[in-house]
Amino acid sequence: MTLQHSFTTCGDGPDTMVFLHGVGGDASSWNLQKAAVVEAGWRFVAIDCPGYGGTPTPPALTWADLRDAVSATLDTLGVARAVLVGHSMGGMVAQSYLAHRPERVRAAVLSATSPAFGKPDGDWQKAFIRDRFEPFDAHNMTMPDFAAKFVPGMVGESAAPEGVAQAVRCMAGVPVGTYKTAMRNLVTFEGRENLPKIAVPTLLIAGEQDKNAPLPVMEKMAGKIAGSETVVFPGIGHLANFEASDAFNNVVVQFLSKV
Repeated sequence: MTLQHSFTTCGDGPDTMVFLHGVGGDASSWNLQKAAVVEAGWRFVAIDCPGYGGTPTPPALTWADLRDAVSATLDTLGVARAVLVGHSMGGMVAQSYLAHRPERVRAAVLSATSPAFGKPDGDWQKAFIRDRFEPFDAHNMTMPDFAAKFVPGMVGESAAPEGVAQAVRCMAGVPVGTYKTAMRNLVTFEGRENLPKIAVPTLLIAGEQDKNAPLPVMEKMAGKIAGSETVVFPGIGHLANFEASDAFNNVVVQFLSKV
């Protein structure tokens, strides 16, 4: 099934970078990257995953749906191969896409992500879902209130205040139904066996103080991807593209200048 999707694009460079957001964002999550990408000579594309950015929220979301959104965007733009830049859930989308459509990927940047979430019916996963849903189900919290409370706990001690504020604004705009649907899908991800098969240049970006995608997890992940590079941001948490946008942009552009 092909789901409706939307995307933002700018720049007219010959090569394309496609940005994939996390559960608590949308295409606007990458606004702090847009100018740097275009200035470096790339075409910037940021996708709204199904249910985000005003697109309909599907009753259930699968990784196949998310891959379809990437393919549909590339097809619409007439792009044969692109660089994928994914954060958190978006990094999982990038991994899944690499496993199924490697011929359409030139390189990958995986930020604050992991290769698996374990068994969806495991006790830890059930507790994870319960804790994330409890503010809405038990306390009728709005997403703006949730974002204001939740985002500060995801960032590190060196996070730029303006970047944190932008992250709060992005998460505040996510419909509660979309957030829940994406979370239910998130805990089904399993991509560990695909890591050794990744054959494109790959950069992993980790926050030293990330509690959601801890540094040891990302280092172990990098060890499975032949020839990959890893950059660690000191004092940064889960939202490097917001918390340290200039540094994030610089390492991405420098890495891709070698591709």
